[in-house]
Amino acid sequence: MKKKTVLLGFVWMAIAAFLLRVDFSARTPGSALWLGAAPAWAAPGQQAEEQKPRSWSGREEYDAYQAMVTEKDSNKKIALADAFLQKYPDSFVKDAAYITKMQVYVQLNDVPKAIEAARKGVEASPDNLQALSYLAFTFPFVFKADDDPNSAAKLSQAGNDSRHGLDLLEKLQKPENVTDDQFNQYVKGQRANFNNTIGFVALQRKDYPAALTHFKAAAEDNPADIYTFYRMGLAYLYSETPDYDNAVWNLARSVSLAKASNNPAGTEISKFLSKVYIGFHGNEEGLPEIIAQAAASPTPPEGFQVKPMPIPEKTGNPSVDAFNQMAVPLKLGGPRAQEIWSKLKGQPVELAGFIDSVEKAPDGNMYLVRIDLVEASKESEGVYDIELRDSTQPNVKNLAGGAGVHFKGTLEAYTAAPNFVLTLGNGEINADEIPDQPAARPRRPRR
Repeated sequence: MKKKTVLLGFVWMAIAAFLLRVDFSARTPGSALWLGAAPAWAAPGQQAEEQKPRSWSGREEYDAYQAMVTEKDSNKKIALADAFLQKYPDSFVKDAAYITKMQVYVQLNDVPKAIEAARKGVEASPDNLQALSYLAFTFPFVFKADDDPNSAAKLSQAGNDSRHGLDLLEKLQKPENVTDDQFNQYVKGQRANFNNTIGFVALQRKDYPAALTHFKAAAEDNPADIYTFYRMGLAYLYSETPDYDNAVWNLARSVSLAKASNNPAGTEISKFLSKVYIGFHGNEEGLPEIIAQAAASPTPPEGFQVKPMPIPEKTGNPSVDAFNQMAVPLKLGGPRAQEIWSKLKGQPVELAGFIDSVEKAPDGNMYLVRIDLVEASKESEGVYDIELRDSTQPNVKNLAGGAGVHFKGTLEAYTAAPNFVLTLGNGEINADEIPDQPAARPRRPRR
């Protein structure tokens, strides 16, 4: 049965062509997920504030602050915080007022306003650990590189915020009334949070060695975080020479953690893992056992290896055989793949396959025709082998899924993971195979 095109519900899993982004913003980061809620002894600016003078301008300011912090109604609390900040803009508890707003907005699941309040809290007190923690935690969920001209600046700010958070943790002193275990658990959680965000920033910049350094540090402090292992798997996968063994293990660890906690993100991570595993190994044999193993350990056992698929035997179909001969060595990456691609890039090819889907490119100037060649792609949702970029044949939009076509183009690019895809520029479908009108939809039978 021919599959339908599927849009992954996972916003931060929009990985297309060479764009690398993982975004779980579909699961809005609210108070249930945030690890940054500080204990009383680590309240905003607690230790930093003790180093500077504390004084109220008068009884009225003190009463206004107490009214704000003791108010139970969320909307009234926000109004009181706004009134306090407007009347006492230079108060020594200005950052605490912003953190009060941040906490209320987190409870209300209003992430944009919580982030805005946290940012103002940091502006009021750059050493406010609680505000820095929340900004670090939310950043990977809300960052959108594709739509934001200021994305580079935001990455820099997130990295700087998180590094400053790590510096503050290094200087943080344990209060006398806090046990060593309580203090160490708090520091580990915060340190994992900041390292995770620094790793995420490096991932967006395609600095995979730096990303792995910070993800490993985060995993050591918090070996139960779904997103750390997911992102670490991506860093291994998209490295110049992909490390499929560690990529599969970390993705499997993320899937196992998601299943154990009933996190809905696990469904999409599992689909992604299957694509990666099948694309490298050839089928799903052995994958359930790896997921079960990864549930018990954050690191793979010594000698763990995912066996790569051999170059498939010739099928007698010239298109499939030609594709397989290119796909297997290129997906392994490294210098050998670069050498092969340098000889292939720009070469014309003529192949035949079956329509997977057709959609207009974001710039509106061409159609992206996705085509299946191998059997695994025909049978799997969201998987195709060829992306044909066609700017001269508007009627390709009339092609129905499953239609057989002959096509040609020049080898323009390829994506090795999660599944191998060749991109053909100057694409053209055999004109005799393009219908003038869309296929008629079958009528519903009358009752």
